[in-house]
Amino acid sequence: MYFVTKIKKKSFPSSLIVTQSNKLVEARYNLSLGEQRLIIAMIAQIQPDDEDFKPYRISIGDLADFLGVSKGSAYHECKKITKSLLGRVLEVQENGRLLQIGWVSSADYIDGTGIVSLSFDPLLKPYLLQLKGNFTSCKFEMLLGFKSQYTMRMYSLLKQYEQLKKREIELDLLRVMLGLRVDQYKLYANFKTDLLKPAQVELKEKSDLYFEFDEIKYGRKVGAIRFHIIKNKGIKTAPDDIIFDISPIIFELPSPEVKISNSIVELLLLVPEQHKSKKTVLSALDFYESKHGFDYVKRNILYSNAKAAKSYAGYLNSALKEDWGHDWELEQQQAVQVKKKSIEVWERQGFSSEKEYAEHSFRKQMEALQK
Repeated sequence: MYFVTKIKKKSFPSSLIVTQSNKLVEARYNLSLGEQRLIIAMIAQIQPDDEDFKPYRISIGDLADFLGVSKGSAYHECKKITKSLLGRVLEVQENGRLLQIGWVSSADYIDGTGIVSLSFDPLLKPYLLQLKGNFTSCKFEMLLGFKSQYTMRMYSLLKQYEQLKKREIELDLLRVMLGLRVDQYKLYANFKTDLLKPAQVELKEKSDLYFEFDEIKYGRKVGAIRFHIIKNKGIKTAPDDIIFDISPIIFELPSPEVKISNSIVELLLLVPEQHKSKKTVLSALDFYESKHGFDYVKRNILYSNAKAAKSYAGYLNSALKEDWGHDWELEQQQAVQVKKKSIEVWERQGFSSEKEYAEHSFRKQMEALQK
């Protein structure tokens, strides 16, 4: 048996987001903390425009950090955890059917590279790729910081209902969602003391939300839990921590409490229609507009509109990060100035258009020839 200790401190890009279909958030599975960290590390590599899975490469060194093991034993421990993960099954409840499926189909260790290449089972595509709605997004760095697999699952289940501020789950269903075996925490008192309360404390200490709860009794026994989801004002988060699932009509926000500034709305009008609803686009506009201002973001949107061939969201993020639009904007301004100089002749002569000036010049030439 392997043990996961406290994760080593490591700086990960704050822009990494873990996005899953709500069906997957509520799926029934039992993963250890290390296995969950490995899965979210794979999901965080998926891009919004990806149409198919690809092998997701993770270095053994990073994996050792996820697992909290020493570099000396990293290769041995990583092989154990990926082998265990290959045997894990999750159950997704769909209308009229139950899908039982494995998380990953292979783990390929390439000699001499220090890298493991992992592949998702292809049947997971509808739950991880091309998600247009009914999904939940969480920040990878935040999920990675939880020391309990139950806190991680609880966070995702509450994040799903964050805008509603309330979620009621029957106790038996909650036990299944958290991946508990039949013989684990059979007594509610043990469940409350050893799982529910610690998750509540850890969320309040580390995440952007936490919960209070009411016990709903069926007769004399607790049969359900009503969670009250509370925004954690004590935790400072970067602008891309919260991702809004915007509908195709971008002005229909998920809740009156979700505020998008007028400047962001104006910037979104410049974005091509098919990309307006992408979470990475909105979060990038919000972050860089607050950091560099409206004009900075505007020129990089216009640059991306002109230059991006595919993967628009990724291209726009890179443009905003490196300010690719700066020199391009100067070139556009110079081109406009050159064009203005070329038409100054007819403007100075008082003609309303270049065509009118050309016709006038032609008549003058013909009169001169006739004379």
